[in-house]
Amino acid sequence: MPCVLITGGGKRMGKGLAEAFAGKGWDIIIHYNKSDLEAKETAEKIRAKGLRSVAVKADLLSSVEINNAFYEGVDKLGIPDVLINNAGVFPSAIELKNLAEDVWDSTMGVNLKAHYLFSKVFAEKAKPGSRIINIASAGGMEVWKHRIPYNVSKAAAIHLTKALSRELAPALSVNCICPGTIIFPENGETQAGSEKIPMGRFGAIDDIFDAAYFFATCTPFITGQILAVDGGFHNSR
Repeated sequence: MPCVLITGGGKRMGKGLAEAFAGKGWDIIIHYNKSDLEAKETAEKIRAKGLRSVAVKADLLSSVEINNAFYEGVDKLGIPDVLINNAGVFPSAIELKNLAEDVWDSTMGVNLKAHYLFSKVFAEKAKPGSRIINIASAGGMEVWKHRIPYNVSKAAAIHLTKALSRELAPALSVNCICPGTIIFPENGETQAGSEKIPMGRFGAIDDIFDAAYFFATCTPFITGQILAVDGGFHNSR
């Protein structure tokens, strides 16, 4: 069975991606930091389907913990075929004059440095033809009011994708997905305000999974690509 490692797999998008890949018969390594209960429940749910899954813990600001988590997953399930750098933070809107240094550092650490660290250890062990998929954001393609750390970190994740795609070719392909607003109805989120989206709705986890599964299974000749999954919003203003 193919295997995928998903960072930030304990909640929301990561959890949805893990379950969707499992639905296609993939084994799943779920990374988490604080969402241990959710990650372990998701892994157990996947194992109940007859697939292999393990949850591994790492603070994304620690290179040592990231390396340890990666090798724990490898020891239990083998070297993954695909790495999805999904973990991210979305700090509250704040003006530059009130922006604390630790908020800047932690946002850059989770949204950018962790992508680099997981990609580095993965690339050292990955088989030729393996894939890296970075989850950035529509916020990496635009500038939002009082969202400086988020916008800059996600724009940097996009550029990291392009740099890695060149650095790791021809052995690995590296692509990037930029979601727009994604809602999770199970958490009470609704389509209120979606009239600004050309496709008439916000995104769902299935929309992101379709893009991720495409990059995970398409020809490796497709690399360095940045795919907006936002219902056309970035072209509508």
